[in-house]
Amino acid sequence: MGLDSNFGCGVNGQYWAVNGTPKIIGKFAANGSKDPNQWFAITKNDGSPIFTKPPAGTFNTQRVRDLIYQPGFNNWNFGLFKSFPISEGKGLQFRAEAFNFLNHPNLGGASGGGVDFNPTSSTFGKVTTKGGERNVQLSLRFYF
Repeated sequence: MGLDSNFGCGVNGQYWAVNGTPKIIGKFAANGSKDPNQWFAITKNDGSPIFTKPPAGTFNTQRVRDLIYQPGFNNWNFGLFKSFPISEGKGLQFRAEAFNFLNHPNLGGASGGGVDFNPTSSTFGKVTTKGGERNVQLSLRFYF
């Protein structure tokens, strides 16, 4: 997901100007971020902002869409089933299922959309939600 209408400055959907490269500096990126929640850079190395509000009455003609993407989503499920026949056509089946069995954290929650793209927000460029906990369920099924 790239920058979209949530990235406007609030004035008729106008996009903010991009003065630099908003590189991904998330927790798992090379050299990472000092703030573990910061997903992409919002300032240059000299401290000046990468994103600036365009002057009133002007339109930003820069390429501002699809510059930054949300963190990826990773979910692995696993299941084991064992049948125990009792008689012809009848039996028990034991099931063990694990959802996200690797317990991989999904930054942005289950929807994958947890980075704040609003430049007027105090959490701009930061991951605001995390999900992806492991869930295990066991069941015993009687079939006939």
